[in-house]
Amino acid sequence: PSPPRRCVALGLNPLELLANPSKTEWRVQDLNKDPQLPYADAAFDLVTNSLSVDYMTRPLELFEETHRVLRPGGLACMAFTNRCFPTKVVPIWTAPFTEASHAKIVGAYFRYSADWAEV
Repeated sequence: PSPPRRCVALGLNPLELLANPSKTEWRVQDLNKDPQLPYADAAFDLVTNSLSVDYMTRPLELFEETHRVLRPGGLACMAFTNRCFPTKVVPIWTAPFTEASHAKIVGAYFRYSADWAEV
């Protein structure tokens, strides 16, 4: 059998991180205060941001870091929905509040943060 794969969970809530059955390690970190990811260059095949891209106050720095920790050919996935805490999301997320606008915002984060092979 192959050894377990590395699955890192990073977020604000330690109870949620502990409850994630897929993780092999976890870390509490506020990416708005410190968007630098504490991992080596090219450390991951896949990075997923689940339901928090709309709250990122320093998205270009975070996307640049995501690019740095991905191996060449790695995949970055940003999951977001049409639900949020309107008082907590970054202002650009609500004007206009449409799925098409959100996709364009996230696409711009990719395009202006690093030299992504494709968006």
